Amino acid sequence: MILALVLALGGSGPGCSAEGGAPTGDADAAADTATDTDTVADAETDTAADTAPDSDPDTVADTDPDTDTDPDTDTATDTAEPLTEFEQVVARYDLLTTAAGTGLITDKSVSGWLPTYEGGPASAAELSRPHMAQADDAGVIYIADKDAHAVRAVWTDGTIHTVAGTGAPGDDGDTPAVATTVRLDEPNGLQVQGDGTLYILDLGNEAIRKVTPGGVMTTLFRVELGLATGRGLWVAPDESSAFVASGTWIARWTPSGGASVFATGFTDLGNLVVDPGGDLVVTDRGANRVYRVLADGTKTAIAGSGATAGGGSGSRALESGLYGVRGIWFLDTGGYLLATHEGSQVWYVDTDGILHLFLAGQKGAHAGDGQYFRNPGAKVSEVRAVTVAPSGDVLVTEHDGGFVRVVHRRP
Repeated sequence: MILALVLALGGSGPGCSAEGGAPTGDADAAADTATDTDTVADAETDTAADTAPDSDPDTVADTDPDTDTDPDTDTATDTAEPLTEFEQVVARYDLLTTAAGTGLITDKSVSGWLPTYEGGPASAAELSRPHMAQADDAGVIYIADKDAHAVRAVWTDGTIHTVAGTGAPGDDGDTPAVATTVRLDEPNGLQVQGDGTLYILDLGNEAIRKVTPGGVMTTLFRVELGLATGRGLWVAPDESSAFVASGTWIARWTPSGGASVFATGFTDLGNLVVDPGGDLVVTDRGANRVYRVLADGTKTAIAGSGATAGGGSGSRALESGLYGVRGIWFLDTGGYLLATHEGSQVWYVDTDGILHLFLAGQKGAHAGDGQYFRNPGAKVSEVRAVTVAPSGDVLVTEHDGGFVRVVHRRP
C-alpha cells in the first residue's frame, strides 16, 4: 500500500525558497520514466522525479570555480547575452563574512563555550563542532552547537545568546520548562520557522524538542526506535508530520502513529529537505550521493556518481564525485545548493542537472571575509550544512573548528 502523507507546507525552513516561501507541494508533472509515482507531500499527486541516468565516474575531478570571479563580469557580458541560470544565482550575491565562531578548538567532544561569550560578539565566541545554522524571518541565526550541548542565537546586532540547553549533557524529561534550564545531549540538527519557533534534534536523548518564540521547551516526540548519528530534521509547519535522518534509515513521525521506519538502505545520512514538488530529498554522506525519496520510501539518485572525485563544474551532477555530501537546500530557481564535508565545497545544481562550483574550499581553509565570495582561493572547509535565510543570505556551517559563514545577498 502506497504511503499517503499530506504536508501543510508554508513558512520558512528546509525546502523553502531563498525568499522564505513554502514549497508548492501540489506540482503535477510527467516523470522522466513511464511510471507515475506518488510524492511524500501528497501521495495522490504526481511529481517529476529527477531520474537522469548514472554514468561512469572515471573522470578527473574539476573543483575549480566557474571562470567568472568578478561581480561585474558575473552579472553582464559584452554581448548582452542572457545570463544562464547559474549566472543569475551568482549575480544575487556579494560579500562573504563570518557570523560566528573563532575556530580555535578542533577536538571532537570538547566544549569551547565560556560564560563570558554570552551577549558578546558572535565572531569572538568559540563554537563546538556546530552542525547546522538556520535563520528566522527577523534575521536571527540559530546554531546547533553540538559538542557544547546547546543552541545559540546570533542576533542582528552580531551578539550571541544561548536559547536552549545548559551546556551540560543530560535529559531533564518532557515537562515544559524554560529552554535554557533544560539539558540537551549533542544537539546535532535543527529547523527554524519564520516566527522563531525552533525544533531541535536532541541526538543523545533521541528526542525532537520544540522551543517557542517565548523560550519554552517541550518535547514534540521521542524516537523510540533510537537514533544513530542523526543530522537531518524536517517538521511540517502544522506539526502534522516530521522526518528524521538516522544513520542508514529515515524515520517518519505523525502525532497519531508516532515514529516509524520510512526508508532504508542508506550508508551514512547527512541532511534532508522537502523539495518544491513536495518530495523528500536526502544527502548520503557515506555513499557520496543525493536521493529523492518518494511516498512509498523508494529512492532515486539525483546527484553524485558515488565516487569521491570526477566530473565537477559544467558536468552532470549524476556524473560527478560529491565527496562526503552533507548539506542541501533548494532555491526559488528550482535548483539547489549542496555542501560536501570531505570535499570542502559548496555546489549549485541547476534545473538541467548540471553542477557548478558556488563557493570554493579545501580542508583547513578559512579565508575571504569581507571579500567578494567568488574571488579566487579556498574559503571554507569540511562543510556540514548549507541553508538559505528568508532574507536570501546563504548560511554555511563549516570547519572542524566551528564557523558559521554568510554569503550576503545584494540589496
